[in-house]
Amino acid sequence: MKQCLNIGIVLFIQLLLSATAVAGEKVNQSVDLAGSRQATWYLPDEPAEGWILLQHGFQRNKNNLDHLATTFMNNGIMVLTINSNSTGGNPSLAREIADDLIDATLTPPSGFSLPEKLILSGHSAGALMMSYMAGRLVERNYQSFSGLIMLDPVDKDNGMQPNNQSVIDYGRKVLSVLANSSSCNSSNNALAPLQALTDSYVGIKLTNNSKHTDAEGDSSGGIITWVCGSPVDQNVNYLQDFAVNWALDMISGEQTDDYYPGGNLLSDMIGLGDAQIIEGTPPPTEVDFLYSADELTLSFVDNSNYGDIEIIAWNWWFGDGSSSVEQNPIHTYSSAGDFNVLLSVTDEYGNTNSVRKVVTVNPTPNLPTASFSYTMNHDIVTFTDTSTDADGSIVERFWDFGDGSSSTNANPVHRFELGKEYKVILEVTDNDGNKDLEVKYIYIMGRPVCPPEESCLGNHDTRAQLEAERGGELFYYLDVPENAENLEFSISGGTGDADIYIKRGSVPTTTDYDYRPYLNGNNERVFIPNPEAGTWNIIIRGYQSFSDVTLYAGYDEVWEDIPVADFSFGNDGLKIYFEDKSSDGNGEIIQHAWDFGDGSTSIEENPVHEYAKPGIYTVTLIVEDNDGNTDKVSKNIEVNDWITTILNDVPVNNLSGDEQSAQYFYFDITEYTQSVSFDISGGDGDADIYIRYGEAPTTSLYDYRPYKSGNNESVTIENPQQGGWYIMIRGYTNYSGVTLRASYFPE
Repeated sequence: MKQCLNIGIVLFIQLLLSATAVAGEKVNQSVDLAGSRQATWYLPDEPAEGWILLQHGFQRNKNNLDHLATTFMNNGIMVLTINSNSTGGNPSLAREIADDLIDATLTPPSGFSLPEKLILSGHSAGALMMSYMAGRLVERNYQSFSGLIMLDPVDKDNGMQPNNQSVIDYGRKVLSVLANSSSCNSSNNALAPLQALTDSYVGIKLTNNSKHTDAEGDSSGGIITWVCGSPVDQNVNYLQDFAVNWALDMISGEQTDDYYPGGNLLSDMIGLGDAQIIEGTPPPTEVDFLYSADELTLSFVDNSNYGDIEIIAWNWWFGDGSSSVEQNPIHTYSSAGDFNVLLSVTDEYGNTNSVRKVVTVNPTPNLPTASFSYTMNHDIVTFTDTSTDADGSIVERFWDFGDGSSSTNANPVHRFELGKEYKVILEVTDNDGNKDLEVKYIYIMGRPVCPPEESCLGNHDTRAQLEAERGGELFYYLDVPENAENLEFSISGGTGDADIYIKRGSVPTTTDYDYRPYLNGNNERVFIPNPEAGTWNIIIRGYQSFSDVTLYAGYDEVWEDIPVADFSFGNDGLKIYFEDKSSDGNGEIIQHAWDFGDGSTSIEENPVHEYAKPGIYTVTLIVEDNDGNTDKVSKNIEVNDWITTILNDVPVNNLSGDEQSAQYFYFDITEYTQSVSFDISGGDGDADIYIRYGEAPTTSLYDYRPYKSGNNESVTIENPQQGGWYIMIRGYTNYSGVTLRASYFPE
């Protein structure tokens, strides 16, 4: 009977894959993706809603995925297969292709239009290459990217997990089909990185005689089948069925239940021993509740912390036979006493967790009444405790600001992140030990509030890909508040010659303006240390026609009453040196609380933390000043063992390397400066220095390169952009004893 059911499932999948077939055509041509490369387009006759970039594995070519690509096409999905060197995932090539997908125009043949939604998919090392590519698309906020499907992937140098996690954090799915462990998939070395992802379901493993070659199906052959075995029809059908339906779900935004936990098809496959679910590791969750009493009536407040996971159901049992499904219920007991109250919550993935507390119901009438008011000034909120106690006084207060910060002050001041809603809780205790709480939801508006028009700029705003003809003008404006300093307007990049004109209070002209750098090319900058408040108007005018120019406008804000949290960091491999850069206008910072994003914390001012493995971590610093006011800052830092962060004007000595070897360094310019210098000097041999803003340089992609004989090379950049500068020291010949120094001096 089990064998009959197995045959039935496979026949059903075969019929399903063939029943949805539509006519299509295959076109071989070269495409320009990080250089010219051979490619095949799979073009369904009916207009496609999405398309797949499909990458072959190590020492294979695009033709080995023809069977799978044809199946995608027969289900209405456009496919492009390309020949690429996917060895080790080839991260540099993957990033270049991702950049071309965003910046260049890719046009299918035969008059077809490229669908908006893109899915990346790859086999073996090609899956790792697609993971690197997905990470780059997420890094550049490419909204058309809709998901990643990996087919028996092979990891290398722990490259898969951080990129895949960034995809999940971006709100996209990562789903995989794994084969049985073998030397061909490096003993399932991709399984652990998949299980480390924070999504609860990240794919399936086919367990009944599955092969590394199943992804190639009828297109497999050659030496790989001698080493890894020939594809097994049943598993080929399973793999193609799941890949097709996952892709269709990523395109439509829906979920076809058969292909996810609890679905009939997947449940039957598990029952037959044909598959196992690959589960991720969702972040830890905490179920909790608070309550306050008014005689026999208790007000319960759900205080569960599930991070980004949504709670969709609540079940309360009050210990007296009564229950509720409200999030924050109110319940009246018939008598005083101790009651076991249970709260059970269910999250969006169907997981259930609970907490039980003993609550004491006491009809004492003289309880405190918690209440508070607040006033808002942009992101700074001043709270005022207005609680009362009829027969005594309030002796303790505890504020929970809903963002991980708290205070015990009577009237605290707190800075929030913009554009978010926060649940603020005040719990008070009177001199008899009785407690009460009040909960309010406050929304912190974004700043500045721009009308929905292209010409209005927010603080630290950009406009990209700007273009105009000779004599053409583009208009923008920025509202600057009273507490602004370090106002900056700049244009950069692109081709041609654009000029920027700035004027406060009215629109500038070519003869009436406050500022105009009037330089050749498109790199112009206006810096105003102490600007007047008001509307600042910007005109970008074509001295010659220009294109692909980027405009930036922004300012810093000075808050004198509360601390401003900030920090910098440098690294030595996986060891990170953190330096507190926080300030307080009218006092001093007295406490620090660091969260390193890997479960570790510190209360030191300038801690040193060593991470267990490379990755991207969110580091949070909360500081408190001598008045009890707090501020918080979070930064994403990339931890790796191939790049070293260097500090301002601190030399890095005794560098050495072989011919054509490369060492990488990162330097952060955090404040305005008129110039920055990068120097190498001393030692023996011949080393070259390459400088690039925003990304690591290569021998062909860089912003500055002196390219001199010997080791004494210097780069000076006037009016540099604030942010991350990358340095590569490359051996033209073997070199040793070289010193690197990067330095700037803030104004």
